Amino acid sequence: MPNTKLTRDKLKNHFQYGKMIYLVILAVAALIGNLVFTITVYHAPNERRIDIELIGIYADASTPAAQEAQAHLLAAGQDWERARDAASGADQAEGYEVPLQELDFLVLQYDPESSSEESYYAAQKFMVMLAAQEGDIYVLSRSLMTGLIEQNIFVPLDDYIASGALDPGDRNLGRVTFDAYDDEGNATGEQHIYALQVDTLTGMEDALAYNTENKYAVVMQFSQNQDTAVAVLQEMIDLFEAPAQATEAAE
Repeated sequence: MPNTKLTRDKLKNHFQYGKMIYLVILAVAALIGNLVFTITVYHAPNERRIDIELIGIYADASTPAAQEAQAHLLAAGQDWERARDAASGADQAEGYEVPLQELDFLVLQYDPESSSEESYYAAQKFMVMLAAQEGDIYVLSRSLMTGLIEQNIFVPLDDYIASGALDPGDRNLGRVTFDAYDDEGNATGEQHIYALQVDTLTGMEDALAYNTENKYAVVMQFSQNQDTAVAVLQEMIDLFEAPAQATEAAE
């Protein structure tokens, strides 16, 4: 009759030769757990969230400083909506809750000046993001911004600036004023301010490792929270702008 008794040597040999099997099992379990989390985690609907798309060579939205900035901007957006709703009396409705529930920094590592294979796939993802109408605020390079002007995809910021909802400071608005186009791509004869320079928002490099040089912030026409997005953009300026640079004109 074979000896089936487990001994220390048998266990040692079992774990030694079966180590790879256990590693594979653990890896598969981790992948399944991550997939289940991704599927089941709650995400607020588009009309109750603000997504800030950071497009550039690199950014890290997972740092403690980035998470702190994210929470700060979410709270600022919620405060703005509470004030708006209080002014209109909407906050008196039974069961009222502030509409904005979620705010995220989303990162696309894309350098339009690069001809690498990674940049090629990033360009495809960028176009898919636009086609899927993802995001509310985009921070992107001048070449990407100007390449999209004729598509009538950005919210004109003139009225927000005129009302004081958005303070451009000493930024050179001539650099971000462009001809307006209709949905068919025809020039309307008007001109509007479509972006703000974010060169001076050097705090984004500290918090997110994101290089703001030659970058511009725009609000997307397909955003379901355009007014709130503008309020968040203003808070981004207040939060990230270096005090010493706040009074200098961005080139």
